[in-house]
Amino acid sequence: MKRRHFLALTLLPTLAFAHSSTLGDISIGHAWSLPTASAETQVMMPVLNAGKMPDALVSASSPIATSVELRNGSDVVSEFTLDPNKPFPMRAKANHFQVLGLTKPLLKDDVFPLTLKFKAAGEVEIKIFVAEHPGE
Repeated sequence: MKRRHFLALTLLPTLAFAHSSTLGDISIGHAWSLPTASAETQVMMPVLNAGKMPDALVSASSPIATSVELRNGSDVVSEFTLDPNKPFPMRAKANHFQVLGLTKPLLKDDVFPLTLKFKAAGEVEIKIFVAEHPGE
């Protein structure tokens, strides 16, 4: 029994970071979006600034959309401040990306690129996984 628990614990970090990305001190967890037949969707992901100085997520873009807005609820914001060593979660009706003008419907299990731009860390392209629930 103990051996099974040990093996499960050693696999957890691998599974948790299977769809994650890093850019310098910035760690980006599993990024996902809901399926949609409309021209827009929300994208959510956890972000962590493991550095000693604050940074900010200032914009995002995708080749499958006309624009991507940073939102806090329904309000458009100019940036998401990333304080050092403080997790920055994203979820619907809170901080998230609103992807507008989609060029195609998003179906479960689709994957699409999203480029994130940080004030200090620079840019990174990540993959967004279309799922019914986070972690699928």
